[in-house]
Amino acid sequence: MTVVPAVILGGGLAGLQLRRLLHERGVETVVLESREMTGGLCRTISKGDWSWDVGPHAFYSRDPAIMSEYRALPIEYRAHARRVRVHHRGRAVNYPFENGLADLPFGDRWECVSGYLRASMFGERPFRNLHHWIEHGLGDGIARHFMLPYNRKIWSVPLQEISMGLVKNKIEPEPPWKIVRNALIPGTVGRGYQSRFIYPRTNGAGAIPDAVAKASGGEIATGVPVRSLEKTERGWRVCCERGRRLEAERVVSTIPIPSLIDALPPGPWKASRDRFKFNDTIFVAVGLKEGRRFRRFGDCHWVFFAGPESFYRLTFMNALDPARLDTVVAEITVKGEEADAQGRVIRDLLAAGILGSEDDIGLVAAHREHCTYPIQTLDLDRDRAALERELEPLGVFLLGRSGRWDYVNTDGIFARVRAFAEAFA
Repeated sequence: MTVVPAVILGGGLAGLQLRRLLHERGVETVVLESREMTGGLCRTISKGDWSWDVGPHAFYSRDPAIMSEYRALPIEYRAHARRVRVHHRGRAVNYPFENGLADLPFGDRWECVSGYLRASMFGERPFRNLHHWIEHGLGDGIARHFMLPYNRKIWSVPLQEISMGLVKNKIEPEPPWKIVRNALIPGTVGRGYQSRFIYPRTNGAGAIPDAVAKASGGEIATGVPVRSLEKTERGWRVCCERGRRLEAERVVSTIPIPSLIDALPPGPWKASRDRFKFNDTIFVAVGLKEGRRFRRFGDCHWVFFAGPESFYRLTFMNALDPARLDTVVAEITVKGEEADAQGRVIRDLLAAGILGSEDDIGLVAAHREHCTYPIQTLDLDRDRAALERELEPLGVFLLGRSGRWDYVNTDGIFARVRAFAEAFA
């Protein structure tokens, strides 16, 4: 039986980067990935002449060290000025929504600005949850026109169950004077550090984990789902579905927390499994025939939808890589079974005037991705801390977006993995 210092569960970007950094520090690892390919949520799918990313990806960071890590990879990048819009009642509104108020009809604009000012002066404090913050921090106008319907679509849970951690970590609210400015001056830029980003010139977002995987390090085994973890005197025995077994002194899990708990032996952690709530996403790619173009938004990187459309976001791959055939990727939040996602997306693209005709379509493909959105529930910090207190003394560690229920972007993954590797080694 193979004995290694550490086994890493999951071959997404967090697991691959950890493997590389631990190798640099003299700790050899084996990465176990259940799929036949690595990359996790940062991978690119190809089918015929079309290719598309799993989810939206833009590579940027406030931290120069993270940008240096991107640049150090053997990848040629193209620099982009962000082009993102919100679809609002048939209009293209600048993104984020509070920066696009000048694009709204006057009545809607006044409702958003006056509501924001009233909330700033008279809204209830402190904020208790995401819903409470939207209503009492942003005001009834922005809440009604975008923030409530959009967040209900993307999260598919009562917003009263989502903590303020999401706001602090991801949303970055604007001060009142900027809201007034945004209503008067079109084209203002929100979250300036995100306004420019880099993206691989070839092979899509998946070029990033592919390059990390090719760096020196321990073994990467694909197509080997983990069935169970068994405690031993030396650490852990990791049992995989295809009969492979490894002995590891320590285990680092980047797979979803519920999946890890399912694999662990009986213990106090079993009671917390269902408290880690998440959403799955169906990605529907619609590729056009050569020479055909999308009639609206084709020059945008992303467009957000808070209305009745089945999708909450579209990614236009040709805006990221002009050499591709025009392909749009629609994202739909799901919990249970989802019927006719492809048909719904095509109908909604036609209704929005984005797709001119079904005759333009050369490809439609859909797949479901598990645990794309770990939900930041009210008691998440408590539940995660309790789980780590139970597992870390036994040599099991949590890391990554779904591995630690840490809702961060790619730059956050790089930063957290580096800090973890320094402490782990």
